[in-house]
Amino acid sequence: MPVLKSPPSLQRSCLDVVCRLPQEEWDRPHIAVWLPKITNRTNQPHNLSANLYQALLDHLIQTEQLQSWHLDYVAHESLKWIRFQKCLKILDNDSALLLSSRCPNLQDVFINSCTHLPLLGVNCLVCNFSNLRVLDITNTKADDDTMAMLADRCPELQKLDMTGTNVTDIGLFELCGLRESGKGCKKINRIMIYGIQVTLFGLSYMIKALKQLKQLGTEHNTGLVLYGIYHDFLLYNLPLSPLKLDYVSFSSRCLNDSLPVPASYIQALKLCPNVTGVVLRSAMLANVDEEILQSLSLLDTLEVEEDEYRQLTFQREVVPFLSRVGAKMQSVTFTGFSDVDMLAVSVHCPKVQELSLEYVHGIAEHPTQQVKDCTFHDLTSLSVEIYDEVSQEALQYQLERVLKTAPNLTMLHLWGVDCFTDDFMANVMQYNKFEFLWSLRLIECHGVSRKTIEALMDTASNFSRVIVETCEKLKKSDLEDIKDLAASKNLSFNVMQGWGRPSETNNEEGQWAAM
Repeated sequence: MPVLKSPPSLQRSCLDVVCRLPQEEWDRPHIAVWLPKITNRTNQPHNLSANLYQALLDHLIQTEQLQSWHLDYVAHESLKWIRFQKCLKILDNDSALLLSSRCPNLQDVFINSCTHLPLLGVNCLVCNFSNLRVLDITNTKADDDTMAMLADRCPELQKLDMTGTNVTDIGLFELCGLRESGKGCKKINRIMIYGIQVTLFGLSYMIKALKQLKQLGTEHNTGLVLYGIYHDFLLYNLPLSPLKLDYVSFSSRCLNDSLPVPASYIQALKLCPNVTGVVLRSAMLANVDEEILQSLSLLDTLEVEEDEYRQLTFQREVVPFLSRVGAKMQSVTFTGFSDVDMLAVSVHCPKVQELSLEYVHGIAEHPTQQVKDCTFHDLTSLSVEIYDEVSQEALQYQLERVLKTAPNLTMLHLWGVDCFTDDFMANVMQYNKFEFLWSLRLIECHGVSRKTIEALMDTASNFSRVIVETCEKLKKSDLEDIKDLAASKNLSFNVMQGWGRPSETNNEEGQWAAM
C-alpha cells in the first residue's frame, strides 16, 4: 500500500484531499484502500488503517465539510465516538437512524445544542448503544422517555450532561432504576442537570440511588438535599453511608428569594469524605467540628458567602476557618464581606491560584498579617468587585502587596477599584513585570489610562485581551489607538469595550467574549 506524504506545512492534507472529493469519487471501491497511512511532519507513518472511518468523520466535522451523504460512507461499526461540535444541521431523523443502526459500538455521543433534532432522532442517536459511556444531550429535546430508554439499553453509561432538556423527576427515577424492573444507569459518576424541571425530592432519590456519583452539576442547593439524607440516617439510627460527591453547595442559584439554610446543616458534610469543593454561608463556619474537618481534608475549592449582611465576619469567622483548612486551597471566592483581608488569605492558603472577591462592602483597615509574611507566588487569577463605597486607601494597601508578589498572574479583573491608577501600577511594576498576564478586565476603574495598558504590552509577552467598561480615562479613541499599537507590534490583541464583539488585529476573526 502506498504511503501518502503530506506537505510539512499541512499535516492533515491527505485526509483533507479525501474529504473534498465529490460524492461520485467516494462511490469508487478504492477509497478505503489508497489511504491507509499518512506521514506526519516527523516522517513517521501515522497508521489510519485501524480506524480510517473515525479519522474521516472527525476531520469532516472539524473542518465543517460534513454533508448528509458522507454518513453513508463513514458510518461504520468501528466508530467509537461521534462528536457533533459542528455540522449539527445535517442531523435529522434519517441520519440519526443510520448512525444508530450502523454504529453499534459507540461509546461517546455528543449532540450538545442540537435543538432542531426531533425527539425521535434524539432517542435513536443515544439509546441504542449498549457500550455507551459518555453522553452529552445538552439543550436537546430529550425527555423522560429518553431517560427510560437509556436505563433499559445503556447500562454502562458513566457521564451524562442533560442540561436544558425536558427531563423531570420522573426521568431521574427512570434513569436511576427506581422502578419495578430495577434497570438503570447505575454506573453514572458524573451528571450535569442545570436548567431542568427537577425538585429537591428528585435530587435526593438520585443521589441515594447512584452509588458511584462523584460530580453533580445543578443550580439547586445540594447541601440542603444532603442534610435531608443525613437526617434520615440519624432519625432511624442507621450508620452513616458515605457518598462519593466531590462538590457540595449550600447556596441555591435558582431560588433567589429562598431563605438561607440553617447553619447547623453543615453537618451534612460528614456524608462526603471525598469533597474537594464547597459553597458555604459564613454563619456555618462556627459549626465546623473535628469530624467535619476530616471530611474537608481534600478541600481545594472554597466559596464563602456573607448573605445576612453581618459586619466584620471575615476576620471573626473566615480567617480562623482558613487557618484550619487552607493548606491545600487552590481556588477561593468570598462574597459580600465588609472586612476583606487578602493578606490573611496568602498566609493561610499558600497554594492559592485563584482569588475572587465579589460584592465587597469593605476592606480591613488593619490587616492581621505583616507584609513580609505575604506572598502570592502561585496566584494566576485575581478578581476584585467593589460593591459599596469602600476605603480606597485600605484597598490600595492590600492590592499593592498582592500584585507585587504575584509574578505568575495571568488574569486580572477589577470592578470599581479607583485606586488602580497609572502611578499605582508604575510602582507595582518595579517589582512585578506581569510577564504572564494575558487578560485585563476593567469596569468603573476611573484612575487608569492607556499608559498602563501600553506598559503591560511591553512587558507581558502573552498579553492579548483588554476589556473596558465605563472607565473615564479610557475612551473609545484610546482603545482604537491601543489596537493600532498592537498591530504595529504584530500582536494578536483583543480590545473590547463593554460586552460587545471584540476588535481583533491582524485580520483575525473576532470572538465573542466569554466572561
